[in-house]
Amino acid sequence: MGTVRRVVAPAGRPYRNIGFFFLALLAMVVAGFTPPVPGTPFFGYFSRAATPVAVPMVIHLHVLVAMAWFALLSVQPFLIRAGRADLHRRLGWFSLFLIVLFTVTAVPVMKHAFENGLTQMSRNAALSMLAQPVNGLVLLLVFYALALWRRRRLHQHVACVVAASLVTATPGLARLGLYVVGGMQGILLVIVFIYATLIAFMLLAKFRYRQPVLKSPYLAIIGVFLLAHSMDVVGSQTDVWRAMAERIVAVW
Repeated sequence: MGTVRRVVAPAGRPYRNIGFFFLALLAMVVAGFTPPVPGTPFFGYFSRAATPVAVPMVIHLHVLVAMAWFALLSVQPFLIRAGRADLHRRLGWFSLFLIVLFTVTAVPVMKHAFENGLTQMSRNAALSMLAQPVNGLVLLLVFYALALWRRRRLHQHVACVVAASLVTATPGLARLGLYVVGGMQGILLVIVFIYATLIAFMLLAKFRYRQPVLKSPYLAIIGVFLLAHSMDVVGSQTDVWRAMAERIVAVW
């Protein structure tokens, strides 16, 4: 009978407590998707999922996959703490299946959100709203691919995983900001939280793990987020984006 290979993780192993960050992020995402947000298409999934109100099956599947992805993200650091690097690697490859399924289900979910948006706003406004989920999906795939590629370089790998988690959490965080604070102030608060988180991890890498700031992957990640947020806020209002969005919608 085979034996389980267990390697005791050093007490000072970098990022050994990062799993708590992912759990806190998951809690905020669930909180954001629970209440309906008045004046928006955001109907509050977790407050309606068990009611007779029709929710497309693909949304249930998408939420299930997203929860599985966050659960896996949270478990992985604790496996390293427990000395189960072997299981950590196996589940890491399983996450590839979850990302593919997340992408496949995200497209019809975006379609449903767009069609729902048309009942509450103008077509141009609904087309502009597509910028965030489209950009978010692209960024998630990019950061996830980079995390896999740099999996043997711990600090770069962690930076890409943190970036991917923030991208995935953004829709839930945005809903939470809109519900708690409201309007553009709520969205700005979420944006500040994202950059503050990235800067905090960069400073952690600098002062605790002696990683040079000028070579930090977080600088590039912050730059990418700045471009994406500029697109969400400004670029999404342009005729160029709306023409691209019309093409996306036409494929649906």
